[in-house]
Amino acid sequence: MRICVSDLMDECCPENVALGAEDKAMARRINDAVMAKIDAEQPKPRRAAKKPLRTLLLVAVLATLMGSAAYAVSGWFMNLRKTETGEAGYWRELDEQGKILNEHRVSFPDAGMVLTFEGPEERKNQPEFRCFYLPSEANFGYTDEEGWTIYISDQGEGPDIPYIVGAGNVRAGNHKRIINGEVTLIKEEDWGDWHVTELTSDYTNCTMHWTYERANYVLLFNSEEGWLVTVSGTDDLDTLEHIARELEIRDSGEPAFSGEDSAVESIGIIDPGRG
Repeated sequence: MRICVSDLMDECCPENVALGAEDKAMARRINDAVMAKIDAEQPKPRRAAKKPLRTLLLVAVLATLMGSAAYAVSGWFMNLRKTETGEAGYWRELDEQGKILNEHRVSFPDAGMVLTFEGPEERKNQPEFRCFYLPSEANFGYTDEEGWTIYISDQGEGPDIPYIVGAGNVRAGNHKRIINGEVTLIKEEDWGDWHVTELTSDYTNCTMHWTYERANYVLLFNSEEGWLVTVSGTDDLDTLEHIARELEIRDSGEPAFSGEDSAVESIGIIDPGRG
């Protein structure tokens, strides 16, 4: 846009101008005339249409952020991080005065994925489950008279470990859980209140010897309760998923397992193993 200064002067100034003191009234008239011409040439309808859209988008973003913040305070989050360089960490316990009671470094050179959790330090009650489908008879673990348990498995007789099902509370902060091998994410989806992650891991290139070459995982994570139920083993993913879908999971009424409560930092594996 071009505005001729001569046009503005014709409208605002007399022909004979004598230089003298600053004329604030004249400056104001010139400014008003310039702004009037600029405003007249702007596409007002288009500009007016954009303003409500920007406002609505901003409101939506703020609402999303506020909703996420509220969720972060009340629940837990599970983070999965792939690694090709291994993983190391510490097992560190403190006494009642906060002094180091026990500390040692642990290294997992074959680590393929690291699980960490965010959320409240105080954990809820321990979960328990019962199985309504198992592909083979369990030979390790225990159940009560109604079939409720926190751990059950078929340890197999050869190199394979068909399935292991375990349930527990997650720990936020400096607590890592490792899956070894070359880990591949197969899928993620939600089953009601549970976020389900399916993984497979190839152990053939591991430096550590494993009795099996591959293991599969179905991880069921409840972000409201801070519960993690793991269905893992050398059975195929379809079979492990079938086990997972036929689980009934509930609050056991018992406090979270306290075996690691003295550890302010920990690292360990969740790969299938005998014992």
